[in-house]
Amino acid sequence: MTAPGPDDPPPPPPLRPRFYEAPPVIVGGMLLWAAAAGIALLVAVLNGNPPGELFWTCVAGTGVGLLGALLFTAQRAAARRGDRSAQRGVEPGRRLS
Repeated sequence: MTAPGPDDPPPPPPLRPRFYEAPPVIVGGMLLWAAAAGIALLVAVLNGNPPGELFWTCVAGTGVGLLGALLFTAQRAAARRGDRSAQRGVEPGRRLS
């Protein structure tokens, strides 16, 4: 990689923490899956059909997000305690370089 020259565009501004911190991303994804599940269930009920594959896919997506949130919370707690088996870089406000 070479040093930036005078004709190079300026570097982009850094991302705000809400875009790279994991908890808001995990919770946002879970909420989107849950909303999609609610819409899929509503459409199925209004049409007089049982919940279909789309509904169960959204339920699974919500469940996977919940599992991810639990695992991330456990890893963050382990990192705060200083456990040797804890994942690095999950403490709030710290970014991996």
